[in-house]
Amino acid sequence: MRKALCCIFALFTGMGVFAQQPVVAVAPFDAISGISSTDANMITRVFFIRLGNTGKVSLVDRGVVERVLKEHSFQAGDWSNQQKTAELGKALNTDWIVRGELEKFGNNVLVTVQFYDIQTFRFMGGADLRLANADEAYDKMDPLVDKLVQTIANAGERTSRTQGGNAAASAYYGTWLYHGSGFTDTFIIDANKITLRRSTGPYIVISNCTWTAENNSDIKTLADYPKGFKVSGTVTDNKDFPFRIFMPLYLFMHKSDSNKMYRYYTPDSNSEVQYAGQGPFGKIQ
Repeated sequence: MRKALCCIFALFTGMGVFAQQPVVAVAPFDAISGISSTDANMITRVFFIRLGNTGKVSLVDRGVVERVLKEHSFQAGDWSNQQKTAELGKALNTDWIVRGELEKFGNNVLVTVQFYDIQTFRFMGGADLRLANADEAYDKMDPLVDKLVQTIANAGERTSRTQGGNAAASAYYGTWLYHGSGFTDTFIIDANKITLRRSTGPYIVISNCTWTAENNSDIKTLADYPKGFKVSGTVTDNKDFPFRIFMPLYLFMHKSDSNKMYRYYTPDSNSEVQYAGQGPFGKIQ
């Protein structure tokens, strides 16, 4: 699929283009010594919640992070490998990755966190915290969170992760339905987030969406759907959907009926080949 560069420049010129919040993935903290997996999970969860409560970043769902780590067979020793860390960041579609280590320090618990900037493929620093016991994480986690937020702020505003707030893309915003064999998909679209829910239970949520104009030059059977958008983003929640095949999305609207839309997606996040379409979706609001 050829990218319609002229259309992209035209759409973004003079439009409302704004930087998104940095997207952060928090990897499960590693229990090095003397720390139970239960306490490690609890401390990771406290850090994750406190970071989200700052309102300064967008977080990748913890379940998604754990699944991608397993799929890439990512080990603790791989964090020093810039290439593997960068590949992990790309798979998660994130700007920053946080890892942590927990170990006994005398009678205390030492919590160490490290920050990786995926855009520059660099380790950007970290912080540590000494706790009398795991329970103290509830009261003393904020300094570690503040250090990460300050590190991100010092790295400067993200300009590469932008989103087009343009009239052409806004035609896709709303709620769409597709009735399949034994199920119904509800597709809720806005500028920042896309949610797909299947009547049988599975769902997926994509946040921090980036809209890029595309021409439909590959799917000859969809002659009535000549133009549309490629939509990329971060999977922030997922239940039972094979989320990797949903990124990026390709949305094509009927040339003469704005209430009909086809959705296509790709086998992997690096492919430009459209694959496995679904539709038409009908707009209900």
